[in-house]
Amino acid sequence: MIPMSQIIGLTGYMGSGKGELVKLLLKRGYAYTSLSDAVRAEATKRGLEHTREHLQQVGNQLREEHGAGILGKKIRETVERELERRWIIDGIRNPGEWEELKHLPDFQMVGVTASPETIVDRIVKRNREGTPLSREEILEKLNRERGIGEPSEGQQVQRCLDHADFLIVNEGTLQDLNVKLTHFERLESGEDRPTFHEVFMEIAYTWAKRATCLRRRVGAVIAKDKQQLTAGYNGAPRGVPHCAEMGGCLRAKLKIPSGQRAEICRGTHAEQNAITQAAKFGISIEGSTLYCNTFPCVICAKMILNAGIETVVYDSDYDDPLSKEILGQQSLLNLIRYEGRKFRA
Repeated sequence: MIPMSQIIGLTGYMGSGKGELVKLLLKRGYAYTSLSDAVRAEATKRGLEHTREHLQQVGNQLREEHGAGILGKKIRETVERELERRWIIDGIRNPGEWEELKHLPDFQMVGVTASPETIVDRIVKRNREGTPLSREEILEKLNRERGIGEPSEGQQVQRCLDHADFLIVNEGTLQDLNVKLTHFERLESGEDRPTFHEVFMEIAYTWAKRATCLRRRVGAVIAKDKQQLTAGYNGAPRGVPHCAEMGGCLRAKLKIPSGQRAEICRGTHAEQNAITQAAKFGISIEGSTLYCNTFPCVICAKMILNAGIETVVYDSDYDDPLSKEILGQQSLLNLIRYEGRKFRA
């Protein structure tokens, strides 16, 4: 096998299985370092016990005082002194750290995630803290890691996952995890072909490059029997001026938060355009799969259900509570979090 990336960064939530991935990479001959090492050293200087809360607090303070990328900079300087080695860099929790580390030669970031239910079950079982935590307490810690209520220089794992070069959804066995890591290796070496999920998601990201939305570039592809049927991207309807031509984003002017009041927008969403293209050209999308680089909003979710689409494969999360509530109440549509090679809009 041709060697894969010489420097691999890891990002992911607590309980997602990064530790097990580290063990697999160590067996492949990688040296280990972690951004948490710098935080622990600083906590020791301050006489603080190395609890998760203390380490989060110290890490946030370091980023606030020295910039969001300070921990990444410290580790980058360490790794640059020994570039002849293959490195695992663990504990990337803020995009500023990724910005620093991506300047390392041949750097790739792997994201590891799992459903909140899986993460909670794992943490309850391992009880690493010694004192049993309730599910509500675990979810609160998880939300903090995601970046909810955190400053921009704080923990922002969800945003880091969006920057990953390869995403692993770790909800199976250790053997399953090893298979996914091996696919990453073989993609890097050219020994594996991309999966159909990877092919169609790359096409969705390509269509997203045509988007005219000033907030978020989204692309969607509808496929069936391993063939593309239609595609779409987000932007103003046919014959209507783009938002940039109208002096900016209407939602931004009205200060509407992301994930709310989806109807107040000049644009048509990528999923909507892909569905209406099928109607325009008389293409049946019953039983098809829709690939989108973002979780569908509530309007798109309702259209997807009524269009008879069978599966949605989505990449980045989108915080639309009503969409998630509706999709959580139905049993017709299969929702799959995309995993594999990641792309950029």
